[in-house]
Amino acid sequence: MPLVVAAARVCALVVAVWALVSRSDCAFVTRTCLGSNLFSYFTVHSAVLLILAVLLALLHTAARAAEPGWLTGLRAMATTYSVVSGTVFGVLLANAELYGHLFLVPLSSKVLHFVLPVYAVADFLLGPGRRRLRWASTWASTLFPALWAVYTLVRGRMVGWYPYFFLDPALVGGYRAVGTYALGLSVLILVVSFLAVAATRLPAVPVGSTHGRLRPRRHRP
Repeated sequence: MPLVVAAARVCALVVAVWALVSRSDCAFVTRTCLGSNLFSYFTVHSAVLLILAVLLALLHTAARAAEPGWLTGLRAMATTYSVVSGTVFGVLLANAELYGHLFLVPLSSKVLHFVLPVYAVADFLLGPGRRRLRWASTWASTLFPALWAVYTLVRGRMVGWYPYFFLDPALVGGYRAVGTYALGLSVLILVVSFLAVAATRLPAVPVGSTHGRLRPRRHRP
């Protein structure tokens, strides 16, 4: 089982890094976009965080070491952000005509928005050694998005560019509308994060298992 998990994580890392590099060619190869704009997308941040989480989990898997609680928390957060990114992009894509936008979706973007979120969920649920998280950790998932939103709004006002139309006051009818969108996204993040924390209460594959059998955790009285 550790060998299968390690192989899957290596493949996921290769694919994720390829998708990021391919997505970045507009800034560093063709020069058709600004690097500062490209790296303002929440999807890019969530992919980087997922790569970090999977890499650290891979190292623990290779060493057959117990997964620390902070790593489970990091994996839960990366999974949450990946799922939210994919969900939001899917909604925007499905309603492109309604919003009056044309979305060009290259293969790298499909990987970042659809493939990686599915893998993140599968890895979080099936990967060995997952620890049980406190319910309060659900709220921690909102910290980075809140900081990112403030940065995006401040930078957008300064340079006149926003990574997503629903954060542009000029396109959605003012900051009140932006706040409404932000509130909806916050609720979505909390719901997905809650589900991730709840998943840590499910039986997990023990570290070093050779048969992949699930066994429930023993809780101290």
